[in-house]
Amino acid sequence: MNTDGSNTSPEPNRAGDETPLDENALAYRSIRNVFLERFSELGERIEKKYAPHYNLKTQIPGTYPLFEEILKPRVIELLESGADDDSLQRIFSFYEEMAGSRDQEVKHLLWKSILEPLVYDKSLMAKAWKYMGEQTRDTAREIAKSRGQEYNLPADGRT
Repeated sequence: MNTDGSNTSPEPNRAGDETPLDENALAYRSIRNVFLERFSELGERIEKKYAPHYNLKTQIPGTYPLFEEILKPRVIELLESGADDDSLQRIFSFYEEMAGSRDQEVKHLLWKSILEPLVYDKSLMAKAWKYMGEQTRDTAREIAKSRGQEYNLPADGRT
Protein backbone atom coordinates (compact mmCIF):
# COMPACT_ATOMS: atom_id res chain seq x y z
CA MET A 1 0.00 0.00 0.00
CA ASN A 2 1.04 3.55 -0.55
CA THR A 3 2.67 4.96 2.57
CA ASP A 4 4.47 7.99 1.20
CA GLY A 5 1.39 10.23 1.34
CA SER A 6 1.23 10.76 -2.41
CA ASN A 7 -2.12 11.01 -4.16
CA THR A 8 -2.05 7.63 -5.82
CA SER A 9 -3.90 4.43 -5.16
CA PRO A 10 -1.98 1.21 -4.59
CA GLU A 11 -0.41 -0.13 -7.73
CA PRO A 12 -2.08 -3.26 -9.06
CA ASN A 13 0.38 -6.12 -9.31
CA ARG A 14 -1.25 -7.36 -12.53
CA ALA A 15 -0.19 -10.88 -11.62
CA GLY A 16 -2.86 -12.39 -9.39
CA ASP A 17 -1.60 -15.83 -10.36
CA GLU A 18 0.41 -16.50 -7.24
CA THR A 19 -0.84 -19.31 -5.06
CA PRO A 20 -1.62 -17.80 -1.67
CA LEU A 21 0.03 -19.32 1.36
CA ASP A 22 -3.39 -19.55 3.01
CA GLU A 23 -5.77 -21.65 0.93
CA ASN A 24 -8.68 -19.47 2.09
CA ALA A 25 -6.98 -16.15 1.27
CA LEU A 26 -8.61 -14.05 -1.41
CA ALA A 27 -6.61 -13.85 -4.62
CA TYR A 28 -7.48 -11.65 -7.58
CA ARG A 29 -7.57 -14.59 -9.96
CA SER A 30 -10.48 -16.11 -8.02
CA ILE A 31 -12.25 -13.14 -6.45
CA ARG A 32 -14.85 -12.84 -9.19
CA ASN A 33 -15.96 -16.43 -8.56
CA VAL A 34 -15.93 -15.88 -4.80
CA PHE A 35 -18.11 -12.79 -5.31
CA LEU A 36 -20.58 -14.73 -7.49
CA GLU A 37 -20.78 -17.56 -4.94
CA ARG A 38 -21.16 -15.41 -1.85
CA PHE A 39 -23.59 -12.92 -3.33
CA SER A 40 -25.74 -15.13 -5.51
CA GLU A 41 -28.74 -12.97 -4.58
CA LEU A 42 -27.28 -10.34 -6.94
CA GLY A 43 -27.74 -12.67 -9.92
CA GLU A 44 -30.87 -10.87 -11.06
CA ARG A 45 -29.06 -7.53 -11.08
CA ILE A 46 -26.18 -9.07 -13.02
CA GLU A 47 -28.56 -10.53 -15.56
CA LYS A 48 -30.48 -7.26 -15.97
CA LYS A 49 -27.28 -5.24 -16.42
CA TYR A 50 -25.23 -7.61 -18.58
CA ALA A 51 -27.57 -10.00 -20.43
CA PRO A 52 -27.95 -7.58 -23.35
CA HIS A 53 -24.16 -7.62 -23.82
CA TYR A 54 -23.05 -11.09 -22.70
CA ASN A 55 -24.12 -14.68 -23.07
CA LEU A 56 -24.16 -15.20 -19.29
CA LYS A 57 -24.13 -18.98 -19.69
CA THR A 58 -20.64 -18.82 -21.21
CA GLN A 59 -19.33 -15.33 -20.38
CA ILE A 60 -18.94 -13.52 -17.08
CA PRO A 61 -18.39 -9.77 -16.88
CA GLY A 62 -15.03 -8.61 -15.55
CA THR A 63 -14.21 -8.28 -11.89
CA TYR A 64 -14.11 -4.48 -11.72
CA PRO A 65 -17.48 -4.04 -13.49
CA LEU A 66 -19.11 -6.55 -11.13
CA PHE A 67 -17.78 -4.76 -8.08
CA GLU A 68 -18.34 -1.21 -9.35
CA GLU A 69 -21.62 -1.65 -11.25
CA ILE A 70 -23.35 -4.34 -9.18
CA LEU A 71 -21.98 -4.51 -5.61
CA LYS A 72 -21.22 -0.82 -5.04
CA PRO A 73 -24.74 0.38 -5.98
CA ARG A 74 -26.22 -2.33 -3.74
CA VAL A 75 -24.04 -1.26 -0.81
CA ILE A 76 -24.95 2.39 -1.30
CA GLU A 77 -28.63 1.48 -1.56
CA LEU A 78 -28.43 -0.50 1.68
CA LEU A 79 -26.49 2.23 3.50
CA GLU A 80 -28.94 4.92 2.40
CA SER A 81 -32.01 2.89 3.37
CA GLY A 82 -30.57 1.27 6.50
CA ALA A 83 -32.84 -1.62 5.61
CA ASP A 84 -30.78 -4.81 5.69
CA ASP A 85 -28.25 -4.88 8.49
CA ASP A 86 -27.40 -8.56 7.92
CA SER A 87 -26.52 -7.98 4.26
CA LEU A 88 -24.34 -5.00 5.15
CA GLN A 89 -22.52 -7.02 7.79
CA ARG A 90 -21.95 -9.83 5.30
CA ILE A 91 -20.70 -7.47 2.59
CA PHE A 92 -18.38 -5.56 4.91
CA SER A 93 -17.05 -8.83 6.30
CA PHE A 94 -16.11 -9.68 2.71
CA TYR A 95 -14.49 -6.25 2.35
CA GLU A 96 -12.49 -6.95 5.51
CA GLU A 97 -11.22 -10.18 3.96
CA MET A 98 -10.23 -8.19 0.88
CA ALA A 99 -8.43 -5.60 3.02
CA GLY A 100 -6.45 -8.41 4.66
CA SER A 101 -5.50 -10.12 1.41
CA ARG A 102 -1.83 -10.47 0.53
CA ASP A 103 -2.75 -9.94 -3.12
CA GLN A 104 -2.26 -6.25 -3.89
CA GLU A 105 -4.72 -6.40 -6.79
CA VAL A 106 -7.48 -7.46 -4.36
CA LYS A 107 -6.63 -4.48 -2.17
CA HIS A 108 -6.64 -2.21 -5.22
CA LEU A 109 -10.08 -3.53 -6.16
CA LEU A 110 -11.38 -2.73 -2.67
CA TRP A 111 -9.75 0.71 -2.80
CA LYS A 112 -11.18 1.69 -6.20
CA SER A 113 -14.54 -0.09 -6.21
CA ILE A 114 -15.98 1.04 -2.88
CA LEU A 115 -13.71 2.70 -0.33
CA GLU A 116 -12.53 5.61 -2.47
CA PRO A 117 -16.12 6.55 -3.46
CA LEU A 118 -17.20 6.29 0.21
CA VAL A 119 -14.37 8.56 1.34
CA TYR A 120 -15.85 11.37 -0.73
CA ASP A 121 -19.29 11.06 0.91
CA LYS A 122 -19.32 11.99 4.60
CA SER A 123 -22.84 10.71 5.24
CA LEU A 124 -22.28 7.32 3.60
CA MET A 125 -18.88 6.96 5.27
CA ALA A 126 -20.46 7.54 8.68
CA LYS A 127 -23.04 4.84 7.98
CA ALA A 128 -20.46 2.41 6.57
CA TRP A 129 -17.94 2.97 9.38
CA LYS A 130 -19.84 0.85 11.89
CA TYR A 131 -19.72 -2.15 9.55
CA MET A 132 -16.00 -1.87 8.75
CA GLY A 133 -13.39 -4.06 10.37
CA GLU A 134 -10.03 -2.63 11.44
CA GLN A 135 -8.19 -3.39 8.20
CA THR A 136 -10.98 -1.85 6.12
CA ARG A 137 -10.97 1.24 8.37
CA ASP A 138 -7.18 1.50 8.05
CA THR A 139 -7.51 1.42 4.26
CA ALA A 140 -10.28 4.04 4.35
CA ARG A 141 -8.06 6.26 6.54
CA GLU A 142 -5.18 5.85 4.08
CA ILE A 143 -7.41 6.80 1.15
CA ALA A 144 -8.91 9.78 3.00
CA LYS A 145 -5.45 11.05 3.91
CA SER A 146 -4.09 10.63 0.38
CA ARG A 147 -7.14 12.41 -1.09
CA GLY A 148 -7.33 15.21 1.49
CA GLN A 149 -10.72 13.92 2.63
CA GLU A 150 -9.95 13.13 6.27
CA TYR A 151 -12.76 15.45 7.37
CA ASN A 152 -15.22 12.96 5.83
CA LEU A 153 -14.20 10.24 8.27
CA PRO A 154 -16.16 9.90 11.51
CA ALA A 155 -14.49 11.79 14.36
CA ASP A 156 -13.37 8.54 16.02
CA GLY A 157 -11.81 7.44 12.72
CA ARG A 158 -9.49 10.38 12.24
CA THR A 159 -5.86 10.02 13.22
